[in-house]
Amino acid sequence: MKIGWIGLGNMGVPMASNLLQAGYELYVWNRTPERTVALLEKGAKNTDSLAHLVEICDVLFTMVSDDAAVKEIYTGLRASSPQPACRANWRWI
Repeated sequence: MKIGWIGLGNMGVPMASNLLQAGYELYVWNRTPERTVALLEKGAKNTDSLAHLVEICDVLFTMVSDDAAVKEIYTGLRASSPQPACRANWRWI
């Protein structure tokens, strides 16, 4: 199973790291590409674009700051983009 992770901030990095430690194949994408470096060094795989991440992953996790960030990320995807089997979105309340 290919897992995609969107959002590598203070909560996203530790949670995604746990998936890597558990042996999952993890692909990452972040609006600020520099944030992917720590996970790439741990074995995560980078994607060319958000659309590519959505295309190749079976499951997507989104961990971003607020609803506006979710809208910014997903509004950019075309309706014709393949959809993952499962998508989870978390936010801190």
